Amino acid sequence: MAQTNTILQAVSDYENRIGTPFKPTLKLFYEKVNINQKRFGQLLRGEKEPVTSELKALSRFFNVPVESLI
Repeated sequence: MAQTNTILQAVSDYENRIGTPFKPTLKLFYEKVNINQKRFGQLLRGEKEPVTSELKALSRFFNVPVESLI
């Protein structure tokens, strides 16, 4: 479950940087990270473990080191 806390933290930090709640859209987020909405929800809730490619994509999008998501 460590990924849940770290992914949630990355989302929270991102919200603080952009100054607005994170509300992903297909074009801006899901297509850019190549993770569908259902899968991202599962990752966020800790129901599924992220694979390396997902961690890398989330790291790039949220501008955080991959290590911080592990």
